[in-house]
Amino acid sequence: MWTMVNKGSRRSHVWIGVALVAAVAFGVLLGSSFAPASEAAAQPTVNFSGAIGIVLNVVDPTKMADFEEAMKAFGESLVGSSDPQRQRMGEGLKLYRAAETGPNNFALYYLFADPAVPGGNYAVAQVLADEYMGGPPGNGDEVRAIYEKYSAALTGGGQQTINMDLMDLMLEF
Repeated sequence: MWTMVNKGSRRSHVWIGVALVAAVAFGVLLGSSFAPASEAAAQPTVNFSGAIGIVLNVVDPTKMADFEEAMKAFGESLVGSSDPQRQRMGEGLKLYRAAETGPNNFALYYLFADPAVPGGNYAVAQVLADEYMGGPPGNGDEVRAIYEKYSAALTGGGQQTINMDLMDLMLEF
């Protein structure tokens, strides 16, 4: 009788294990069916609410050429866009490299959007994907290569977005 209980217990453990595996598999399938929607929602956005927008980029000094290549492609894509909003975004862009190095000898680049275009998405990845070489479908591999260089050039400090508004103050000294 003891062996019958053990066999029954083993069978119930097997069925519980099968049920757990099936539940996990179902969850993975269900979750992956929603992945494209969540990936699209996770697309980067860089918007400015101020009159002038600044993006501080902290760049690995050994990868400055890669960063500058990506920023050149970004700017050219904006200026050469068929979208009037993106053209305005490109016209107001200026990229500066600080003469002094930052912490850990990182290179500091300041991207100024002056004036910032309200509602414009200044995310490098998005602009390159949409506009580089006239947009999809022919730009996929080249955009990925440029974006990988761009991403690798940014250090742990990455980027900081700053919104600026001019203060109309009369200062007396």
